[in-house]
Amino acid sequence: MKKVAIALAAAGLFGATGAAQADVVSFTASKAQTLTAWNEVLSLGKFNSDLGTLNSITFELGGIVTGSGRAESLDAAASVVTLSLSSLLKLSRPDGSTIVVTNPVFSNSYNLMAFDGAIDFAGTSGVVTGPVQSSHSESFTSSMNSDFALFSQAGGGNISLKLGATGLSNGSGAGNLLSQFNTSAAGSVKVTYDYTVPAPVPEPETYAMLIGGLGLLGLIRRRAAKKTA
Repeated sequence: MKKVAIALAAAGLFGATGAAQADVVSFTASKAQTLTAWNEVLSLGKFNSDLGTLNSITFELGGIVTGSGRAESLDAAASVVTLSLSSLLKLSRPDGSTIVVTNPVFSNSYNLMAFDGAIDFAGTSGVVTGPVQSSHSESFTSSMNSDFALFSQAGGGNISLKLGATGLSNGSGAGNLLSQFNTSAAGSVKVTYDYTVPAPVPEPETYAMLIGGLGLLGLIRRRAAKKTA
């Protein structure tokens, strides 16, 4: 029985040596909070093609918009005014083609009365949001051969991606409205490579052990067959 167990273990090891495994590796970069509009070049790691076969690349783009807004309604009647602080962040390849975008937005509505006669963003016809913030993230997974070629090389290395942020803040709701905004944005990028690790190649002595184990298993089966004959 012990010999059978040894032989079976050897055969199981032989099967295990042919199994490929999936794995991932990630790189990150970020841009600190800066008044919009801005453009930045971020350096991220390429996939080291020596590790295995690339299956997909996932790009995650996180954006944060911060700032404040204020408005004064000049209407002769009450109105509902909406102030929206927003920034559009775009991640691009070195050739300028878009990879992924995200659009964090803070939006709130305010009930304002008829113009009170003073443009001071206060009183009954004015409003100030105070410091506000909002975040949003988007992702994109690529399986395109062109991206595989662009984002991988033997030994790894780095690639420069473009990240830009544009302010899109606005006020609406009153026919006669004064509004002002201060908008900043920050962005973070994560690139994850999903790949398959090649099956390990056994050493020559391992082959010998496996073949011997399989031979022993065959011998045991033949003896067992003779006993039952």
